[in-house]
Amino acid sequence: MAIEGPSHKSLSGKLRKAKEALEKGDHHFADPGKAVGELHDLGIGPTEEIWPLILKLLEEINEPTEMYAGKHPPERSYEPHIQDSELIAFKWKSSLLGQLMYIKFAIKNDKYFYVSLHRNKKVKE
Repeated sequence: MAIEGPSHKSLSGKLRKAKEALEKGDHHFADPGKAVGELHDLGIGPTEEIWPLILKLLEEINEPTEMYAGKHPPERSYEPHIQDSELIAFKWKSSLLGQLMYIKFAIKNDKYFYVSLHRNKKVKE
């Protein structure tokens, strides 16, 4: 039987690379205009606050296969800075923010690219 979606090993590796990039300060916004609106909606002011928060949020993703919310196979980005990079998405109940969250990112040349971070829009609580 074929395995649906990315493997646990693959997703764990992407999470590890994302955390390493954030720890080194290798982070960027794929689309800064979109990020501003999402961060405002989460009550995050200066953008320098977002990177340590994302690192903490990624630590909460402890079951990557179960929390994976992307497509099978992963979508490829059309954003100019990360053209054709795999988009990795997760949704999970964040204990830090106290709500169901959704995050999407890409890793390109060992750099973390923020694609999206918001409350999961499909669940009304």
